[in-house]
Amino acid sequence: MVFLKAKTLSIFLFLLSLSAYSQSNQSSTQDEQSRTVLKANTRLVVVDVVVTDGKGAPVSGLESTDFTVLENGRPQKISNFSFQHPEAAAPAPGPLPPNTFTNVPAAKSSSLNVILLDELNGEFTSRAHALDELVKYLGSGPAIQPTAIYLLEQKLKLLHDFTTDTKALKDVLAGFKPRIAPHVDNVYSAASAFTQKGSVQAEPQHIEATLRELNSLAQALAGYPGRKNLIWLSEAFPVNLFPDYREPHAVALGTAGPQRGTQGNKQPQTATVDNLPGNVTLPPLSAGQKGTNSYGDYMAEVQKVADALMSAQVAVYPIDAAGVGRISRLEALVTMRSMAERTGGKTFVNQNDLNESIRSSMDDGSTYYTLAYYPEDKNWDGKFREIDIKTSHPGAALRYRSGYYALDPNLESRQKEDAKTLAAEFTRALAMDSPSSTAVLFRATVVPPPSSGQKVQVNFAINPHTLSYTEKESGTQQANIGCAIAAFTEKGSLVRDEINNVIGKVKAEEFPKLMRSNFPCQCTIDLKPGKYVLRIGVVDKTSRQIGTTTASVVVP
Repeated sequence: MVFLKAKTLSIFLFLLSLSAYSQSNQSSTQDEQSRTVLKANTRLVVVDVVVTDGKGAPVSGLESTDFTVLENGRPQKISNFSFQHPEAAAPAPGPLPPNTFTNVPAAKSSSLNVILLDELNGEFTSRAHALDELVKYLGSGPAIQPTAIYLLEQKLKLLHDFTTDTKALKDVLAGFKPRIAPHVDNVYSAASAFTQKGSVQAEPQHIEATLRELNSLAQALAGYPGRKNLIWLSEAFPVNLFPDYREPHAVALGTAGPQRGTQGNKQPQTATVDNLPGNVTLPPLSAGQKGTNSYGDYMAEVQKVADALMSAQVAVYPIDAAGVGRISRLEALVTMRSMAERTGGKTFVNQNDLNESIRSSMDDGSTYYTLAYYPEDKNWDGKFREIDIKTSHPGAALRYRSGYYALDPNLESRQKEDAKTLAAEFTRALAMDSPSSTAVLFRATVVPPPSSGQKVQVNFAINPHTLSYTEKESGTQQANIGCAIAAFTEKGSLVRDEINNVIGKVKAEEFPKLMRSNFPCQCTIDLKPGKYVLRIGVVDKTSRQIGTTTASVVVP
């Protein structure tokens, strides 16, 4: 690997030669959270269902037999079922052995809250107002589920990891001020973000950055069990994650998107875009449209990001930071409603009391049912598949994600065209200031060299339940991964990086044993004497999932 002076990683080398590895000996078992194994030719669809009665209170005590799951109108067999509700926080895990690091999430709860402060889209005054309202809410000392705060700029940043300590969250925001964008951005924001006529003219770089970092957020949250409520504080939403949305443009002002009743029918709205003052109407968005309403150039990325968020059990709660006074921003409102309804969240718009919007979004969705099924239709054509869930419980209203994109789980046919994109995603995930990714879970032991002239060695023990496998001859299961090290100085300058590519083949009779143990990978790096911060990670090239964390080492 070439010594690098720039701050850009050279992980693109994993596109080159692959080294073969035959899976045999397994090391000690892991106590990490286990997931259903996802083979490359199928996928498990997980749907969280919030069930409420006529007064909006959660309904408990239902069984799997009380639900019917339909995909594009066809019944599906429920494979897994559970009821999630708030309970006492799990005890913190014990300390790790010396020189051992992990990306296994410590926070365990029925639901997690993720607050996303959008510094990329919208105007300075709205962002500052949203920040003040968030600080005010946290300052009231509410009881909350574990909550993390992320910042959306050109690069996603983690301001505070999951905690139930509202004072700690408030303190991390105390010294933070919304940025004032360069002049060109101010002109753009004022003139074209979401004009009074409701026209969306988002800059391409803002769309691309938003999509890229939402995908990074999905990778960061994928390993956390249960539902994640993504509370997105923003004024402008440049990307509709579901641009094929063609139902009537109903946006409940100040309330949730439409819920679903016992027959899966959408309940009427109290206010809609179509009956706003001036009787303004908005034509449906088309995936192939060109011009200011176009998402056609980004469709592949939009589908991937939307699917990644839903697969990670993320429900989007958009909160419009603009407040009252700009209700003619129709496309922004439609985009917000689309994101919320399709992921099972709620929309909060046209309200000046953002404090109450934040409170409601953080309280919502902590009690729900989780249903999972393997789709009967194995034709992975990339199209959006509608999910409809019914219940026999009288008077119940259901809220859940409304479908998923049938992206091909077997990526061999797209491996060449996707390799550079995956390399770029892995590169960003290994950057010094990127949050840890949890889609692939692992523990890693960093072994310092016993003497000068020898390499630092990192031994990865990967949770096999977080990897995908392709079935080969005679039932043999094959995994295709890369484990990597990026070494930085204590000031954050990249020194060098290395990656080891592994193809692990496991015989059918040995596969259950692997599932009770771990998948090993080893990577070494040559470093001069000194102290280093290491970013270490694993990429699953079959599922495109990533796991990363931060470690350290002293080289004598």
